[in-house]
Amino acid sequence: MSWPRVGAWIVMVDLFVVVWVVAWLLLGLRVHDEVEGLTELSRTISSAGGAVEETGRALGDLNIPFVGDRLDRTAAQVTETGRDTRISGGTARESIQNLSTLLGLSVALIPSSAILLVYLPVRLARVRERRALRQLLARHGNDATLERLLAHRALQTMSYQRLQAVGGRPWADLAEGRYAELAAAERRRLNVESPGR
Repeated sequence: MSWPRVGAWIVMVDLFVVVWVVAWLLLGLRVHDEVEGLTELSRTISSAGGAVEETGRALGDLNIPFVGDRLDRTAAQVTETGRDTRISGGTARESIQNLSTLLGLSVALIPSSAILLVYLPVRLARVRERRALRQLLARHGNDATLERLLAHRALQTMSYQRLQAVGGRPWADLAEGRYAELAAAERRRLNVESPGR
């Protein structure tokens, strides 16, 4: 694979990772917002509970002859039911808010962190290795022993398929002191141009 093609492939993988992470983050935000939208239902329940509680109090304040205790007991039950409903609505609202945050974070972070924990260390190691090779080439670009080192690295790090693409018998080239092709292959692997360019 030539240098521009390897660079384009790496850029495509980087873009895929960025799109993947952003998509999951946006989906996590959407899940959070949708679940949090259920708090409106809990507000309605709290409001209804408050109204029932007020109705119970109003019934308790009534003074109707011949009804007596029965109305007071009913008023107390209605007030208690309203209070319980209002408190349950408030508790449900807190639970929904907590759940929306937890679900949103789970949807956003689990798939994103899984790919980032695998991809980022590999990508950062490649960036560091590439930077180090550029520095070596800038300081010692015409050094024959550096060319030999690059040829050895190519033979050790490249897959057999990529070694076959180099052509001929690269191990024989190495043994006979012909380092140019293997060194060039190692520079291509790290997307670093030849020192003469």
